[in-house]
Amino acid sequence: MARAIAEKCRRCSKLPVDQAKLKECWVGQRCHVRRSSYKHRDRYNRNKKRKYQLQTGKLIPEVTVEVPVKPAAIRRMYRARRDAPLHAMSAELWIGQKRVAIVEPVHTLGWTNSDVTKYSRNILNRFSEHLDGKVLHQFDSQVEVDPSQCPIRPCPLFP
Repeated sequence: MARAIAEKCRRCSKLPVDQAKLKECWVGQRCHVRRSSYKHRDRYNRNKKRKYQLQTGKLIPEVTVEVPVKPAAIRRMYRARRDAPLHAMSAELWIGQKRVAIVEPVHTLGWTNSDVTKYSRNILNRFSEHLDGKVLHQFDSQVEVDPSQCPIRPCPLFP
């Protein structure tokens, strides 16, 4: 059975070498070897498994599966919390792995809930034009983004 991984060495392997050398437990070449093996452990195990499968004739064939291509509308809401006022909003339309349309962020300062709902409905209607007759009724995903990440300039948060 394999030896258990030393937790402090695993954490140390994630540090840059110059920081790891400053630790009291640094032992030189032994630490270099451990750091390397901990960093590349997954790759080493994958290669060992593949080599064993080739030797024993138990190589598992790779199978490709067709990925369904469906439209997805994503709405970005720039606000601190779910109950906080909405700072800005943007949207994207994805079909499969490709972004088809984007609505640039707009500030929503002073908007009421009905204004946000109406604007969202207009976005979905415009996205539906890209889908050859299919109508989007709702956003598939809603992403909450902190207002400090607002890409619009000038912005009231960044005078």
